[in-house]
Amino acid sequence: MNKHAAIVRAEPEPQVRSTPARFTAAEFMRMAEAGAFDDMKIELVDGELERMNPPMSNHSWYQSEVFAALLPIAHVAGLFALAETGLRVSESTIRACDVALVRTRPDTNRLCSAPDIVLAVEIAETTLARDMGPKRTDYARIGIAQYWVVDSARSVVHVFGEPIDGDYAQVRTIRFGEPLDVPGTDGTITID
Repeated sequence: MNKHAAIVRAEPEPQVRSTPARFTAAEFMRMAEAGAFDDMKIELVDGELERMNPPMSNHSWYQSEVFAALLPIAHVAGLFALAETGLRVSESTIRACDVALVRTRPDTNRLCSAPDIVLAVEIAETTLARDMGPKRTDYARIGIAQYWVVDSARSVVHVFGEPIDGDYAQVRTIRFGEPLDVPGTDGTITID
């Protein structure tokens, strides 16, 4: 004979709200030192991991051109040019800039801080909105005196100076081929 099937009503599971994991700069650095990000480019922004776009050929070209142009000028002025360097913005934000001029040679595996930096440069191939927005205000907030965004789509360099209250008071646009005054030096470079 057939038995009656009992219908069991399952109670809906309570909605669990997920919260993003938040990390401190110290935790981020421990993860990086342990190799957690070896196969990717990551920044820590307001405690959250932000994956960066892989650099494309045009990005690499301009990064190399800017670095190579700054290197001899930095040397004469007693400064150091760095490529792909980490900057501590706060206890919950670590940014990576494409090129930097710094006052002291890094002698340990540490992040640069604002007093070290004379110039930070970003190459904006696919990151123009980020570089002109949140990165600009982060760099201004920590007092980086001069910040350049190389915008190859428009063949210009956006030059930001005089950080005041979390933004830059001085904004200029220099066309490719025109001289750029290198802060902290008597030199100029041109980008083509």
